[in-house]
Amino acid sequence: MPMHVIKSVFCTPILVRDWGDSADLNQRLSKIILEKEAKAPAVQRSNIGSWDSNKDFLEWPYTEIQQFKAFIVEAVREITFKATKGKYNPKPEDMFAHAWANVSRADSYRKIHNHESCTWSGVYYVKSRLVKEKCKSSGNIEFLDPRMLCIATELPDSNFGGRVKLLPRAGRMVLFPNWLHHYVNPVEDKSLRICIAFNVKLETSSVKRRMNTMCALGGVS
Repeated sequence: MPMHVIKSVFCTPILVRDWGDSADLNQRLSKIILEKEAKAPAVQRSNIGSWDSNKDFLEWPYTEIQQFKAFIVEAVREITFKATKGKYNPKPEDMFAHAWANVSRADSYRKIHNHESCTWSGVYYVKSRLVKEKCKSSGNIEFLDPRMLCIATELPDSNFGGRVKLLPRAGRMVLFPNWLHHYVNPVEDKSLRICIAFNVKLETSSVKRRMNTMCALGGVS
């Protein structure tokens, strides 16, 4: 008798992790980021109406940022180990990252975008006081189905072409593939949301082996 199987393919991993012991750290990070916002001009990316720092956040000279780096390392190891079905558990020295802080207030949002070439991208919510009475989607991050042709599929109650909505909550980290398109809904009240976005590139052994078989093109005119 032939076996009939329905396989789930082309899955996209998204890690959602709530750091339960992060309240004190978040309070200190909030102070650091708001002080920086008061002194530095905003950087324009996909942010509309909000403040972005430069991508040097991980280089700011505070012990709190060292703690935050440890969060990134642990989350990257977790999602990578699962995505590779236990075949690859990266070490911190395999990871290269940069990050930037964001401060959002009323009417600010982020346009649909993805991130630059890397392995994983993520966001960590430092403060999120979003009043949900006016609009339940206020400040939410939403991910789009990466299979763009799915929007033409007419199948009621399926998740083809759907969206994944996640609530910004203080102490929550969301990690996802860099190519996954996403956006942030407008903040529709006078609340404050502070977060840190980041990109992580893994220099795997296979990448290093490929690079060892290639020559540098520096100096070519």
